[in-house]
Amino acid sequence: MAEQEFYTLEFGKIEYMTNSSFYAQYDVPQDLQFKTSDIVRMGGLVCSTQLRPSNLEGVLEKPNEITQAEVSLTFSVATHEILLRGKISGTRRIECARCLTTAQQPFCEEFVETYSTKTEIIDIMSLVRQTLALTDDIRFLCNTQCKGLCPHCGKNLNEGSCNCKPENLSPFAVLKGKFK
Repeated sequence: MAEQEFYTLEFGKIEYMTNSSFYAQYDVPQDLQFKTSDIVRMGGLVCSTQLRPSNLEGVLEKPNEITQAEVSLTFSVATHEILLRGKISGTRRIECARCLTTAQQPFCEEFVETYSTKTEIIDIMSLVRQTLALTDDIRFLCNTQCKGLCPHCGKNLNEGSCNCKPENLSPFAVLKGKFK
């Protein structure tokens, strides 16, 4: 197989060149469904593209959502298999589980998958959605030092303290004096 060099032209397009000076342009499909025959014919593929947030709706539980995402893919062709190495990165808008404020949070996840060269279509979008869903946090925090809300008055304690008395803040305060 001829040695290949890959060049990214712009988001969503790839151009490759072999030693025989053959050029081809490949448009990355927005739905991320690649024809296996194209990848095998080119001897592999390296590409990256911006994803529309609408393609990733429903991956995170409401009110959290992905606001920006980019996927980078490397397809390597072997005799009977195609190895895919991918990375999805971007930002998501999250609601803090403690103080209920919204914040932007970066994310970056990697995935690896193999496909048979006999597969007609390689659907990467389902793999991207699955990767994001499996790495989704159970609870998002705006930062690790978040103080949350006062359980008595509801004030955001990150913005300053409230006038509630400390004994009122304990969830066990109602039990005080009952077991003497």
